[in-house]
Amino acid sequence: MDQSLLDLPTRVARLLGRAVDASGKSNSEIARLSGMKRDSLRRSLSGDRPVTLGEAMAILDATDHAGEDTLLLFLLAGEDFALEQVGTAPARFLGELFRQAPSEIIARLGDNLDELRPRWANGTAKFLARTLEQHIADLNSRSELIAERLAR
Repeated sequence: MDQSLLDLPTRVARLLGRAVDASGKSNSEIARLSGMKRDSLRRSLSGDRPVTLGEAMAILDATDHAGEDTLLLFLLAGEDFALEQVGTAPARFLGELFRQAPSEIIARLGDNLDELRPRWANGTAKFLARTLEQHIADLNSRSELIAERLAR
């Protein structure tokens, strides 16, 4: 089994602790907002008590770290990325992309789904990033043209 999966409870506790620290709120306030007892929160943050998925989301929500999106980014991109990007437009975009992409890929590929190869993921990610970059550049150019025409 992957070592990172074995250490998942420790990593989640560390994520939650960092989110609580960054929030500037007291543990008492976080406990109240998340519907937990203060001692349960303390033990969860220290890793002495395993946290449930619902509790983790409630704690993150109480720290203004959008629980579902933060956990999704944490699992897929890592702790630092999740905490650095929380609440940003890229985080919201990636959260929605990660929710939509699996079903869209399965629907589009249909009978060819078994042809997918993990080694293609990196190239696909780069292709998607280039496509998004071009799309944003095109939108910005069009916005500038419209603004110039309106200014005349």
